Amino acid sequence: MKTADKQQTPIQERRPPGIAQIYNYFAKATGGLAIAPLMILFALFFFDEFDTQAFGVLAPNIKHAFHLTDNALGTIVILNASIVLLAGVPLGYYADRLPRRMFVFIGAAMAGVFSLLTGIVGILWLFIFVRIGNGVGLVVNTGVHPSLLSDYYKPDDWPGVLTIHRNASFFGQILGPAVAGIVASLVSWQAAFMILIVPIGIVGIVSLRLKEPLRGGTQDRQAAEIAALEKPAPFDRSIRTVMSIKTLHRQYISWIFIGAGYIPLSFAIPLLLERRFHVQPFGRGLIVAISAAAAFSGVMWSRSLTQKWLGQGMGKPLEWTGWVLCIVGVGIGAIAASPVLWLAIIFFLLTSFAGGLFWTPFFVTETFVAPARVRTLALSLGNAFLIAGAWLLVLLPGLVRISDHAGPQWLLAASVPYWIIGGLVLRSGRHFVLNDATRALEMLQMTAKLREERLSRTTDKLLIVSNADVAYGQTQVLFGVNFEVREGELVALLGTNGAGKSTLLKSISGLVHPIGGAIFFDGEDITFHDPEETAEMGIIQMPGGKSVFPSLTVKENMDMAAWLYHKDTAHMKESYDTVYDVFPILRDRIGQQAGSLSGGEQQMLSLAQALIAKPRLLMIDELSLGLAPLVVQQLLEIVKTIHARGTTIILVEQSVNVALTVAEHAYFMEKGQIRYDGPTDELLKRTDILRSVFLEGAKSVVGVSAGNGRRRSK
Repeated sequence: MKTADKQQTPIQERRPPGIAQIYNYFAKATGGLAIAPLMILFALFFFDEFDTQAFGVLAPNIKHAFHLTDNALGTIVILNASIVLLAGVPLGYYADRLPRRMFVFIGAAMAGVFSLLTGIVGILWLFIFVRIGNGVGLVVNTGVHPSLLSDYYKPDDWPGVLTIHRNASFFGQILGPAVAGIVASLVSWQAAFMILIVPIGIVGIVSLRLKEPLRGGTQDRQAAEIAALEKPAPFDRSIRTVMSIKTLHRQYISWIFIGAGYIPLSFAIPLLLERRFHVQPFGRGLIVAISAAAAFSGVMWSRSLTQKWLGQGMGKPLEWTGWVLCIVGVGIGAIAASPVLWLAIIFFLLTSFAGGLFWTPFFVTETFVAPARVRTLALSLGNAFLIAGAWLLVLLPGLVRISDHAGPQWLLAASVPYWIIGGLVLRSGRHFVLNDATRALEMLQMTAKLREERLSRTTDKLLIVSNADVAYGQTQVLFGVNFEVREGELVALLGTNGAGKSTLLKSISGLVHPIGGAIFFDGEDITFHDPEETAEMGIIQMPGGKSVFPSLTVKENMDMAAWLYHKDTAHMKESYDTVYDVFPILRDRIGQQAGSLSGGEQQMLSLAQALIAKPRLLMIDELSLGLAPLVVQQLLEIVKTIHARGTTIILVEQSVNVALTVAEHAYFMEKGQIRYDGPTDELLKRTDILRSVFLEGAKSVVGVSAGNGRRRSK
């Protein structure tokens, strides 16, 4: 240890005092890991924010240069933000699949080039295009950067790392307005944008030296390495995954209101300073810079607060960020109501400080609850809701026109309720953070575990349902359901009406998606697969009741079941031969309308459709519903035949008699929960589970077929 100290001391001494302080500032946050990634992303965020703040401060100059009204300027700002932020959604999706460091470089290049062009073009439509191009570069900062940082550094260091990264924005807000105001006063407003090309270009080139980190590697490296081999999810499934996370769902709803309050600020504050208080560019730049310094102080303080709040509970940071937004709303109202400049500046500083407290706990929470493999998309998707709020609550109702008619202070005042509503909605998500963060890590670990088991052939589990919660709207139906089926097994799923049996099958087949937990089939995460995808994997559900098309013939119904394999002539011929072998009666009814068949024959046709669909897992819902015992016996023999051919089967039933006839393993559900998991014959001994109404007739011979020799009740 002493030797190491002696070796490090001269290096530290050779650093100039200023450089050493900067190094220590970054090194303290990274927990001893390399500081280069944080420094590079910090620098890019700083220069990009410099441009954004210059645009805000010089908004009045730009307005006059292009002869715009307040409404026209506001429309341009919101339209530009809409295109830019919406571009963040597909960007986030592809960044979860491609090397993120390339997105960093491309974003930096676009930001630098289009910032330069901002000061060159003199035609309005071209100016708008240039600002859109610049904004696409900027959107990388809020989506790709935090995702990269979460994989470069350990979760314990996320509060410090994300605090420093966010502070780059506030450094830009401090220097950007001041420098922009000075350059505009000494040269022109165009020159304030043109000077950025050099520093952005240099840092952008340096960013090419970044290495791509393993997604989720700082949380569980071994699991992340295995999960990285899995095929990435398509866009719609990734969206479903993100939207199923309750914490993020509340954040996105709150973002609608926050967007309505936040986006107008970029031009309303400078307009207020110019029109009401007659502040010139240099003064506006100075005021905005000082307010950014106040926000920076808030961010610095929020780092220790976030760590303290996390110690009190995973949901505490989100609870406090909600209150912070409410305070910001009140502060904006106070700014709008201030009769004199000095009072408006005081409220501006206090509000900026409060706003600075928001970012670190918010991004830390979002990073914890977002699964590693869709984290960039989750961080970027909020942009779409910000834009939705700006359009639905500001632009379309014509709220910006208030600034032209009554002054920008009234536009600010009108946004106050949006901040408060957004804060309260965001705060309500605090109850879900712990479960969502746990679920995100469990999904990573389970994906890795099942892939490893699948490749090594150490498990025969075909289906795993892990802690599944399912709801219809606001009504939750399944609560923490755990359910497993081994390959080649025939499992009975029992329960009274309303127990959740059919809902469980629907969640497995993709007809509904869980709001919690995960579902795996053959080692692959299918939690958010749609029905077409599960059918292609061989998960076939036979719905309860009538599951045929009554107006079509028997042949047409079977052709409908073959939609996935209509080009596979060999399978078509083989499957039809199998159907006619197992269901000879259907050959005689081939041209008959399905609706004219008896109930038992319709169930046979349903089973025939399932066979044609090439099932690996066949889920039969209420086979015996409304049928005579003799017909049920005939159908059960067919089910056993299908099972003997190697198909794994889940048989959903209310009748214990039927279940005990064919299955040796049973699950019993009640009120959306699994109450029993074990051998079917042991189920009869559980009088605490099976009520007398449920067991009516169960003391008779259990096997419907007296000659099958399976088992009888005592």
